Amino acid sequence: MKFKLALAATALALAGIAGTATAQPSLYYVWKHKATGKTMCNPEAIDANWVKVSGPYSDANCSIKEPE
Repeated sequence: MKFKLALAATALALAGIAGTATAQPSLYYVWKHKATGKTMCNPEAIDANWVKVSGPYSDANCSIKEPE
């Protein structure tokens, strides 16, 4: 019984590691507010008042452009 429990725990741990290794990082975009003209770098628009200006970028500062 202890062997089966240890085997199940090992399998669960390996599955967790494999899931983490395949996760993709977020892509960031430059968004511009329709009314104020303010810009921000974010993965998603806050609401419908923001329009996508450029991207995708691989960093939260929108300084490293992703290859197209």
